[in-house]
Amino acid sequence: MTRKRWQDWITLALGIWVLISPWVYGFAASGVATANAVVLGAVVIVYSAVELSVPRVWEEWLMLIGGLWLLVSPWALGFEAKTAAVWNTAVSGIVIALLAVWALGQFGAQDRSRQVTQ
Repeated sequence: MTRKRWQDWITLALGIWVLISPWVYGFAASGVATANAVVLGAVVIVYSAVELSVPRVWEEWLMLIGGLWLLVSPWALGFEAKTAAVWNTAVSGIVIALLAVWALGQFGAQDRSRQVTQ
């Protein structure tokens, strides 16, 4: 698939949000939560930029994994007591994962339409 999708633009914006959210919500003093947000935010930004230039199905799978990690990371990394961090990472993770699934569905639809036209 070589067409840019709107999901990639939203995912890019979410990556920026996840990256800056520790300072916006005031949990920057929490080392683990902040490190998680900065690393995952940067990863989402990089993969979104790659998806915007050269969309590939494997990138969506990585984005899905990243979204799911954001969802479970408060409990996996032990910062579940930081309410703002939990809500921020969980909701961002759910949205990123859903956008990745949606984009994966578009890859599948394009493959099916190619098979019909051949």
